Parts: sequence; structure tokens; C-alpha cells
Amino acid sequence: MKLFTAIFTLVLLVGSQQVLAHSDHAHKSISEKSALERGRAATMQLTEKDAGLGFGKLPESWEVVPEDAVKIHKKGSGYFIVSVTNRAEAQTLYVLLSSDGGVYDVNFTGEFDGLE
Repeated sequence: MKLFTAIFTLVLLVGSQQVLAHSDHAHKSISEKSALERGRAATMQLTEKDAGLGFGKLPESWEVVPEDAVKIHKKGSGYFIVSVTNRAEAQTLYVLLSSDGGVYDVNFTGEFDGLE
């Protein structure tokens, strides 16, 4: 969790400097296809290192999840929840992404506090 928090804070700080640098811009929302790709990539990264999210490092079987096992679980105002199903482990991991592609959280429940 500490690593995830540090990375999230770094991304937030870098992004906020861009906001202060110019005022006439808009963040582009990613497509559903990009959300799927980012959710899958985030899952693969979790096989390399324990991000401190409470479930440890994911087994290597998560590296070979087929494309058809990655779906948009929910799309809300400003976010996507991508589900990544590992049939070998009989588990589904949920990745919360901002609409501009940032990874906010990951869990096995698909429930994230504060979302509408």
C-alpha cells in the first residue's frame, strides 16, 4: 500500500503542476479499449511486486490472462472499473481507473468506497 500511495501521490503532484501551468486545457478521457488495456497492464505489474494492497504479489498465472477475460465491470462518472478474471486461480481482480487512465485502487471485491 505504501508503494501504491507513493506512486499515486507522485502522479497527482506531477498532474497538478500541469494544471497550474496552463488554464485552457481539458483532460481527455480514455476509451473503453484503453481502460481494458490499462487494467490488464496494472494486473500484470502486480505479479512483479507487492504493492501493499493487502493481497501481496499476484501469482505468475495473472501474467497470461487472455484478452477475453478482461471486461468493463462498471463505468461511472469519471471512472472505470475493469474486471480481470484469472480462470486458473478462479478469481477476479477489479481495477479502479480514472477516466483519464490513472489507476486508483485494486481489489478482489469490485466495491470501492465513495463511488456513485
